[in-house]
Amino acid sequence: MNYSASPGFFRNHIANRIFDSVKRPTYAYITITALCNSRCKYCDSWKNTGKSEPDTDEWKGIIDELVRLGVVTLIFSGGEPFIRKDLFELASYARSQGLVTMVVTNLSLFEESHIEKIAGSFDFFGVSIDSTQPEIYKDTRGVDWLEQIKRNVRTLMAGLTELKSDVYVCGMVTISNQNAHEMHEILHMIFDDLGMDTISFNLLDGSGGATAGELAPTEDQIRYCSKIISDHKSSYPISNSARFLSQIGNFDYRCNSWKSVQLNENGFLLSPCLFISGRPDIFPEGRKTDVRKNKLSDVWRKQQKIYSQYADCKLCNLGCVAESAWPTYDLKFILQDSFFGMILPTMKRIQKRNCGQDSHC
Repeated sequence: MNYSASPGFFRNHIANRIFDSVKRPTYAYITITALCNSRCKYCDSWKNTGKSEPDTDEWKGIIDELVRLGVVTLIFSGGEPFIRKDLFELASYARSQGLVTMVVTNLSLFEESHIEKIAGSFDFFGVSIDSTQPEIYKDTRGVDWLEQIKRNVRTLMAGLTELKSDVYVCGMVTISNQNAHEMHEILHMIFDDLGMDTISFNLLDGSGGATAGELAPTEDQIRYCSKIISDHKSSYPISNSARFLSQIGNFDYRCNSWKSVQLNENGFLLSPCLFISGRPDIFPEGRKTDVRKNKLSDVWRKQQKIYSQYADCKLCNLGCVAESAWPTYDLKFILQDSFFGMILPTMKRIQKRNCGQDSHC
């Protein structure tokens, strides 16, 4: 699905150029649950208890509010989203409301019976997989799952191919000082060994957990990774723009944090983003507002000033944030770097995956 050139994206692009008072967000990131069965060194989510999380109907009400707000793409995050038994129900509901649906999972809870549900619920399916070596995977994520995850990916890809599904299956790679040396091998594992459709890279967030800073890649490692990934971009559909890769580790962008609505596992709007709202000692303007008790559209309108205050913030190195923040007014970027540079190559690979030897496909 061409989710970066959909009518909703262009509608928001035009509206946000004309009206300055209240911006229309394009993305929504919701932490569907804080619970996680991994034990990653760079993330403390696995320590959460899962208390006070919205139930199915409450999440559906929030999804309705996101649609009214103008959101185009909804990303289900975690924790581990598959811990929620209603994940497919919520994703299908979001899709029925016209949203493009995405999820990021460690795939440990995957079952073959999920394949048809995945095809019917998601447009983009991200699988966290950071290494080709079991010992590095285990040391980073705290669980010895690499071979299991690889088997699950192969089963998923075979099932989606049989269904001729156009779901994007993406390898989600977090670059750390543990895996920086194996970027070449990871690329070939994702595409040549596992047959996935695309790959996306993020730099490890050094503030993500108590020991996250110990895994942060060095400047030399970042430069090495950037070169390897860039060199492969002409051969494989890589879901990072050339601009992202050229600036990785030292981004130069204006952060339009209002482009994405970020909701945590308790149904709180994080303004202007999860990084700032979680640091009241440094950013007292950051807020958490319960949207189960407050209408999201009203909260959004009232907090526009908070979003505008942080337009020049460059605290994070997450591609999902930086890439969505860049193209607000840059239609050329949306069409050339995003669509022709990232989406179209992936669409072609999916078409080839589904066609196989079928000459009439």
